[in-house]
Amino acid sequence: MRWLIALLLFTMVTAIAHAAPAVVTTQADTFYEAIDLSPLDEVTVWQDGRLKSFESYARDTMNWISGPRRPGGLTPRVAMLDIMLRPQVWVDQDLYFVKNKLVRVEIARALRESVSRPIDASDEHLDAFIESGLAPRAFLMDGSVQALLARIRTDVMRFAKPVRAIESALMVARPEVIRSGLLLIAPTGELAETKPWIQIDDPSVRLTHEDTATAWSGLQNTWLAGDVAGVNASAAALAAALRGINPDVYPSAERLRAESMYFQWGGFTWGWIIYVFAIALLLMWVVYRWRGAYWGGLVLFLMAFSLHTSSIVMRTYISGRWPNTNMFEAVTTSAFYGGFFAIIMELIVRRTRMRGLFFLGSAICSMVALMAANLDPVHLNPAIGNKMPVLHDIWLHIHTNVIIFSYVLIFLAAITALLFLIRRVSQALFGTVDIGSDFARAGGAGFLMAPRPDGTTALTADRTTFGQVLDGATMVLVELSFILLWAGLVMGAIWADHSWGRPWGWDPKETFALNTFLIFVLLIHTRMKVRDKGLWTALLALIGATVMIFNWIIINFTISGLHSYA
Repeated sequence: MRWLIALLLFTMVTAIAHAAPAVVTTQADTFYEAIDLSPLDEVTVWQDGRLKSFESYARDTMNWISGPRRPGGLTPRVAMLDIMLRPQVWVDQDLYFVKNKLVRVEIARALRESVSRPIDASDEHLDAFIESGLAPRAFLMDGSVQALLARIRTDVMRFAKPVRAIESALMVARPEVIRSGLLLIAPTGELAETKPWIQIDDPSVRLTHEDTATAWSGLQNTWLAGDVAGVNASAAALAAALRGINPDVYPSAERLRAESMYFQWGGFTWGWIIYVFAIALLLMWVVYRWRGAYWGGLVLFLMAFSLHTSSIVMRTYISGRWPNTNMFEAVTTSAFYGGFFAIIMELIVRRTRMRGLFFLGSAICSMVALMAANLDPVHLNPAIGNKMPVLHDIWLHIHTNVIIFSYVLIFLAAITALLFLIRRVSQALFGTVDIGSDFARAGGAGFLMAPRPDGTTALTADRTTFGQVLDGATMVLVELSFILLWAGLVMGAIWADHSWGRPWGWDPKETFALNTFLIFVLLIHTRMKVRDKGLWTALLALIGATVMIFNWIIINFTISGLHSYA
């Protein structure tokens, strides 16, 4: 028990420590550290038809400029305001993020060969740029680099998007562009909720909202003067003035604070660390049947799943919709479905030898999903945006949720299939205990019917081996995912006919979703015919999961299509 408590405490401390994003460049100085912009957590910004918290807006802006990095170690809102108010400080700083590493290498090569090589473009600085992706403006504006970007952007498939991202970063970091996006003034009068919000530097603000204009001027002046107390006081005054302009159309302070907290805590995606410890204990239970490992793993799994659920609930509350409209939301929500499914299945199979397998599979799935979201925000951008017009349809909540639910079941099936293959290879190489291949070859699903004294029968797993249990769990997951994937494809065709005027168009994502389904059709027919059913089921389940992941990752990020939003 003492060991378990120590493990829990270590996990909590590690997870909390990991919640803070890594600092890429130098630490912030005393002025930046002493600034308190927490009152701005209750300020909203109108952007693209959505009212988002100031924190969320600052993160979106800095994501365009610096990607997932923190230039100078500053928080996004401090960095954004400093770039806007003191652009001269950032002239020679590593500020602009170049996402594509191949493009970074080419830029570094061009700078090394440039006749007008910038003074600070030393070999050490260029190597650091290749590693972190952050470059100063001088690197990107060098004549040889500009010529390189103009040349490679003609390769539309590989480099057009990265080049556009560099150009966007250079533009968004301009002070006047940042200022133009600060639509902070709520509209007033009749039908105010239908009117556009006003930019805070608009000349009319000083005439109609003098206290707001005074607070905003005070914030800028004290910032430029390095007056920490003045900045903090002006931020508080500005927040109060903005919220008082038209409280009827202003979002609640609780919702704005929740949005700010959600992003400051990384969307709770650092919960993947807790899943790692849960996996270790659950794996010991599955292999060695150590009861203490099961209960310890269960506690950690439920802790991690609670954080995961909190993330989904908070994102739903903040956005006002179920989170399933972009890649970040699809991945994290799909893993959440897997955890919910695992809890239900564990209640069903709690008296069989499958006990713990679904918890283990779900923990691995959620660990992978949250780790990707936490460590790769470049591809899985956590920003909350508006739904694309095509997604404003009831079929979004039907087709999309069914598809991502089927995908997580496919992933879970791949985990039990992989365990089955590891067991089979272990037996072949080391002559370990029998894996139950005779029963699996005969088509067993992992359960046997045992007679009771009263003459009835009941499900039992006492006579089954570990191989049979794994094969049975794989088949349960394969059959459910087969049904859901088929239903999702049909519903997608209905939605496509409703939205695009045709049920099927051989869009890349449609095509590979169909390919995944066909592999599971092949799996079911193969299992009916072959002798070694367990082996072929495991192999085809892994192949199906590979095609599904290829569809979800490679197709999404490299090939444009009608499903690019997902």
